[in-house]
Amino acid sequence: MPEHNSKSVSRRGFLARLLGVGGAALLGVRALAQQVLPGWSFRGEPLTTHVRKGEPPVQPLDTMLLFERGDDNNDRAMTHEVLSLIHEEKGRNSYPWTMYASLDTHHEVGDACVVCSRLHKHGPGWSTGLHSEVFNHGRMVALGVNIEMSNDYDGPDPTKVIGLNIQAVGGPRPMQYGIQVHDGQGRFETGIGLNGAGQVGLDIAGDYETGVHTHDNDIRLNEGACVVLDGEGRIRLRYRSGRIEFLNGDRCFAHLDVDAEDHAL
Repeated sequence: MPEHNSKSVSRRGFLARLLGVGGAALLGVRALAQQVLPGWSFRGEPLTTHVRKGEPPVQPLDTMLLFERGDDNNDRAMTHEVLSLIHEEKGRNSYPWTMYASLDTHHEVGDACVVCSRLHKHGPGWSTGLHSEVFNHGRMVALGVNIEMSNDYDGPDPTKVIGLNIQAVGGPRPMQYGIQVHDGQGRFETGIGLNGAGQVGLDIAGDYETGVHTHDNDIRLNEGACVVLDGEGRIRLRYRSGRIEFLNGDRCFAHLDVDAEDHAL
């Protein structure tokens, strides 16, 4: 008798679970998700792994989830998105990341890329491969793009770790700027700031007709800093203590007194 009761209870539990699964199917995934995730709301129809609207060009992609959209919009000007993510965080102790992508790779042939952006521009409209807008309303730091790098490779092979790499990869005509900083409705107090420490602040190793063109802007050095006139760094020119000095190594071999009378050299 106890054995019979035990089997009956087991069967009843199995039937209850089976009915629960069937009920979930009848209620639908939306209702089940609302029960499991209280406070969430779900609208719209369930999506499959491949969603296509219109006839966009076919891309050779090996992807798990694909959204495609091809439009011919000629009505009022407005944005048309394929995927939109809206995120608001009002808490004071949080690390809100609206989108997170992670790649762990050990490949030796091929190219690894966490996020790829590709733009084919055929019309005259303003276009960009990546666009970031930052509206700062609070104190402390606000960045349009943040790049953090590290390197712990200590092997014998030559290795380059580069924070930002920009290549001119094709086309018969040159592009205008690799990096451009200009004023819009606002302005930057400093166009480019190099605040680190290393061997070279700005390395111009390419072949340019003009290495640095300042137009109507001054080149300014602090007192005691040198303009180096040779590749080894021995022949230098500096201003210090009222004198313009010419140096060979640490030895000053000529100078001009800036308080002296005007005279031809």
